[in-house]
Amino acid sequence: MSIKLLTLLTLIANLTFAQVSSTLNVRLGNLDKLFLQKVSIIDTQTKKSVVLKDGTYAFKHGNQNADIFIKNGLINGNVSILKGEEKSEYKIENSQAKTFTVYTGGFLSLEGHRDAEKAYYKEYYLDPEQRLKSEGWMSLNKNKHYGIGISKRYYEDGTIAHIADRVTETFTDFYPNGNKKKKQGHNIYETFKEDGSVYNRQYTKNNIRYDDYYYEGKLSTRSYREGASEIEEYYQNGVLHKKESTQANGQVRVFTYDKAGKLISDQKSRSQYPGRINTN
Repeated sequence: MSIKLLTLLTLIANLTFAQVSSTLNVRLGNLDKLFLQKVSIIDTQTKKSVVLKDGTYAFKHGNQNADIFIKNGLINGNVSILKGEEKSEYKIENSQAKTFTVYTGGFLSLEGHRDAEKAYYKEYYLDPEQRLKSEGWMSLNKNKHYGIGISKRYYEDGTIAHIADRVTETFTDFYPNGNKKKKQGHNIYETFKEDGSVYNRQYTKNNIRYDDYYYEGKLSTRSYREGASEIEEYYQNGVLHKKESTQANGQVRVFTYDKAGKLISDQKSRSQYPGRINTN
């Protein structure tokens, strides 16, 4: 390459960079919505978006360094941001964030990437072992689960602590020993003891809401509403032993069963509410 041509190219490059304002920044958006938002360039003084011609640009403003090129009006390249002990690095393709990494105090704390359908992320505990703290994915498909997905959180020893399934809206917590602690969703709420046995289960079946409690893994009590009556059922070793039906007027009807669960007695008692007159 001749000296004259090299000098000409240098002058053109310097002219291009000279036309770029020193107040420009690449706007990436919030980290939790990074892959859902379009990357743009703004003037930090006017707060307005800026459209640059196709070409290569390098600029620094505040805590941000950007080395980008514009092709067909779309932004590509790399952006780094330094805030105290936190350093973030982003790769941009076609005005969309493709990957990001965040370092805190020299340790990798967060990273993420995307493909055509989903965005993925991993978060790490801040220690030399880089143990996984949480991970998950989020849908980028505007026709299917857009903006939601499934995430998992871990204890420091790597044991699962929580699963948030926002697709089915089901959320599950775990004890440090790995056993299930609680699960809740649209139609179910369950709690468990630390040994893994079920303690309470609430659910709806045939438009009736049931509230079941267990003892040593077997059903102990069940309560629900049937018409205008409040029902309480009592079990022994998982077999129905007694049922109490409290009516709206306070009258209680008691059913008792044998060890095989067969009805042996059906009695009415006085109203639970003194002063009320039973009409039945």
